[in-house]
Amino acid sequence: MNAPRHLTLRERIYEEIVRLIVSGELPSGVSIDEKVLTEKLQVSRTPFREAIGTLAKEGLIEIKPYRGFFVRSFSRKEIYDLYELRKTLECFAVELAVPQMSDRDIARFERILDGAVEALQRGDMETYGIRDREFHETIAERSGSAALIETLARLALQIQVCRTIANESREFATRAAQERDDILKAFRARDIPRAASLMRAHISDVQQAVLSRFPREGLDQ
Repeated sequence: MNAPRHLTLRERIYEEIVRLIVSGELPSGVSIDEKVLTEKLQVSRTPFREAIGTLAKEGLIEIKPYRGFFVRSFSRKEIYDLYELRKTLECFAVELAVPQMSDRDIARFERILDGAVEALQRGDMETYGIRDREFHETIAERSGSAALIETLARLALQIQVCRTIANESREFATRAAQERDDILKAFRARDIPRAASLMRAHISDVQQAVLSRFPREGLDQ
């Protein structure tokens, strides 16, 4: 086994800020108090701002001149567009991945989903979200397409924040777990059209769950 990669200071700061955003401790739209966070993380301004710059490029942080740093707010249209793109990319990933799936791959998906269900049953939504993300990332990985994996990775954090919003609903998370189980059945059967169709329906359900938590503003705004 490979030894764990040693993270740089900037990478550790980056991961901690991501955790704060995804957990909701730094909610959407909030101003980031640089002094408070650098003291909390016991770091200097330079690596902190380097991490902030990376997060800004990835669409999680907004840098407003003379005003500071803010956790990005998503408009209803941005959410809609993000999930429309996600449908196209993830369905393509399914189409590429299913023909390459071995029995070992299927067993891996089963373990991931078993872990998601167990987390859901004990009310551990943080672990449920991690298993959910792992399920989708593993499909992308099995696609074998470096370009697709890279493109989905760029969207991953924005999708993760939106998924966290949807997963606030225990009822939705339970329904989503069943949808992923249906996708797994299609994987076992190596039924590419059904697997892609179920993935599209699943992402559409997530899209609607997230949009339902945003005020209607018209998709043209």
